[in-house]
Amino acid sequence: MLKKFFALLGLVLIIALNFSVTNAAPVASVRDKCKLLTAQEIDSLTKKIQRVEQAHNIKIGISFVKSVGKRDIISAADEMRDKHFLGAQNGSIVLLVDMNQRKYEMATDPTMQAKITDLEGIPYLKNSFQYLLSDGDYYGACNNFIDGVEELVTYYEVNGAAYDPSSEFDPVAAGGAVIVAIFCGIFIRSVLIGSMSNVHHALEAIDYLKKNSVKITENSDMFLFRNVKRRPRSSGGGSRGGRGGGHSSGGGGGGSF
Repeated sequence: MLKKFFALLGLVLIIALNFSVTNAAPVASVRDKCKLLTAQEIDSLTKKIQRVEQAHNIKIGISFVKSVGKRDIISAADEMRDKHFLGAQNGSIVLLVDMNQRKYEMATDPTMQAKITDLEGIPYLKNSFQYLLSDGDYYGACNNFIDGVEELVTYYEVNGAAYDPSSEFDPVAAGGAVIVAIFCGIFIRSVLIGSMSNVHHALEAIDYLKKNSVKITENSDMFLFRNVKRRPRSSGGGSRGGRGGGHSSGGGGGGSF
């Protein structure tokens, strides 16, 4: 009888737990614990995020905090992503801003990292909103961040590959520009030379020398001293806009403002 009671109690607890998880209130897309945004601005940003999320089946989160505490901001951003913004078919990305340290960090899951790479996509996003954070335009920074995410995700959907500035290079246009530059250089050089009446082309190099003006009577080399400086070669390099190892799977990057 006692076993049946505990079994029934366990079943009730499991059902209650599942019900509470299923009906838990969703985490807000924009969280402002520093009172930097007005209620209208938060509502506008939330609606914009919802539209982008529905259009591309992704998740976007933005959070302003006074401090991330003793943790480093990369770990805090990863935790924010993993705890509240995973599960979207096409990936998730979050932006965490620490107002005490004046730092920000973006974190992407592996699916989103393929669309917004650490080497090209993250720097692209940085350039779109970092200057606005520095200027204190937090609403504008959030707006540009969302727009940048949508642009990069759309680029991936259209081209089947992540944004890469080098792929935008047009060899035909570059070749045409080089040819035009060569012709312009030749023309300008001819005009300048023609304007100088005392300058004329010589048939041979020796014609540029004034005869009997120089007489060399001795030719010798003298070795004085040797000075050798050695510098160790760098063993490795960093990545542009990315993050170091030791953190959870996914990507991202950040900076100061």
